Amino acid sequence: MTILLKKNYVVSLTINSNLKMGYDPNLTFEGLLCLLDISPNAETLISTMRHRLTTVERLNEFLERKLETMHELTLLVEMRKEDIDAYGYKDKITFVRDYYRNKRGAFERMFQEEVLQWKMDRYRTDDPEKIYDTYVQQGKYSHMTEVALFA
Repeated sequence: MTILLKKNYVVSLTINSNLKMGYDPNLTFEGLLCLLDISPNAETLISTMRHRLTTVERLNEFLERKLETMHELTLLVEMRKEDIDAYGYKDKITFVRDYYRNKRGAFERMFQEEVLQWKMDRYRTDDPEKIYDTYVQQGKYSHMTEVALFA
């Protein structure tokens, strides 16, 4: 595949068709998008992938786990749930402490999704205990905007 850039430079991009067979330490996010033939118009998918796949290890894991018949979003949802199980909050006290230290970071850890300002603005309360209780009530795999409806 050849990509032409604005200043008439020609860059050759070779994609190894055997990447699924092993770990590629040089895999980049853009290379993964090309490999999976993801359209630049798929902004939501790309944004979600960019948030979830932040390291070369995660890029390779995604590529290894992706099945031909599986849509990329399906795997991203599965990975999000696994991350919530592994890194999410197990108790209210830790969330409250983190919330007062770094509100955005606490939300990212709790929901394992990109936290944008407009999502934080949807909360009618600034009480972390109420937010955590609502989160538990809605279920640990709920999204930030779902919890905001009731908190």
